[in-house]
Formats: sequence, structure tokens, C-alpha cells
Amino acid sequence: MKTVKFFLSFVFFVVGVVLAAWFFMPWKQVGESALLFAARWTSSRIAYASVGGVPGGFSVQGLEVHGLLGMVDISFRTLTVTPDIASSLLNMVPTCRFAFTGGALGDIAVTPRKKIPGIFLGSGRVAASFTEEEVLLEDLRSNGDLTLNGTLLFALSDGPFIRQADVMLAVNFAPFEKELPSLQMAFGLPLRQEASGRWSLRQARGEVK
Repeated sequence: MKTVKFFLSFVFFVVGVVLAAWFFMPWKQVGESALLFAARWTSSRIAYASVGGVPGGFSVQGLEVHGLLGMVDISFRTLTVTPDIASSLLNMVPTCRFAFTGGALGDIAVTPRKKIPGIFLGSGRVAASFTEEEVLLEDLRSNGDLTLNGTLLFALSDGPFIRQADVMLAVNFAPFEKELPSLQMAFGLPLRQEASGRWSLRQARGEVK
């Protein structure tokens, strides 16, 4: 009985320390450091208006990412990042939840001479898990002129860019939709038109399109 009481006391002590550290985390500084790391990791240029702490994470105002993947700019009015400690420990990979407002994709450079018009993403969310070779996006949602709904796994290493996908897209911007076949051909994306304004991005892991 004494051993059980000691173990429970120890567990409660550890949980209390973790929660206290989490509560008093300097999230503004964590956010600024994360943005610097993200700029180096993605080889892109990142600009923003301000960073502030929120419960369990940080929020970035006026975020602009230039040259993402070497082909597109993306911006957000606000982007809130919340590390998911439970999922990170359970799956042993870093996991964060992102929520955004005012999201927009700039023109996409499919070749040095050809660009696809950008499109408004609106508000949305996604849970992202990171490894050295892959990024898994789950619960992907947006509600703008391009609406997204699904799960996507893409590669950071050599090989097919899309490793696994189950995403539905609804496009309410004709100039962007008109150029989707060009995007499909340029990057070998498993895109399929289901109806006017509705597309799917589906691929099983290990399948090559």
C-alpha cells in the first residue's frame, strides 16, 4: 500500500511540474524561435507583424511565407500553433495543431515561365506530424474559394512528393481550376475531377501515379 501511495504521489508531482512548466512557458519567445527554424527548414523567407502567446501555444499576426517549396507564397491573417503533447508522446513524433484565418495562396510557379493563379483559402485548421522524411497532415480543412477536407502525407526526401492522400477539393475560382491539369502534370499529382468545381486527391501509400 505504501508503494502504491508513493507511486501515485510521484505521478501527481511529475504531472504538476509538467503542467506548471506548460502554463508558464514563454510562448511568445517559443513562437519567434519556431518561425526562425521554419524559415531555415523550408528554405523560404518569412515575415510577420507580431507574435503573441495563447494558452498552450502562440499566435502569429500577418504571416507571409515567400518561396515555399521554391514555387509559391502563402499568407495568413492569423496563424495559431498549439503543440499536441499527448499525440507527440503517443506517436513519438512532433505534432502540432494549426488554426488559421485569412489564408491565401499566391501564384504557383509550375515552371520558370508558367504560373497558376493564386486562390483564397479562408479559415481552416490542420494537425501536422513531422519526421525527417515526411509530413503528415490530418483533419485538413479550409473554407475559402479553395476548400479542402482530408488527410495528406508528403515527402521531404527524394522520391514521389505525395506519399498518401485522401483529400476532397472544391474550387470556386475558375482561373485556378482551369490550370489544375497543368499542376497535375507538372508535379505528378493524383488529381481527379469528380464534377465541375470538385476534385479529389487520392493515393494509397506505396502506390505510384
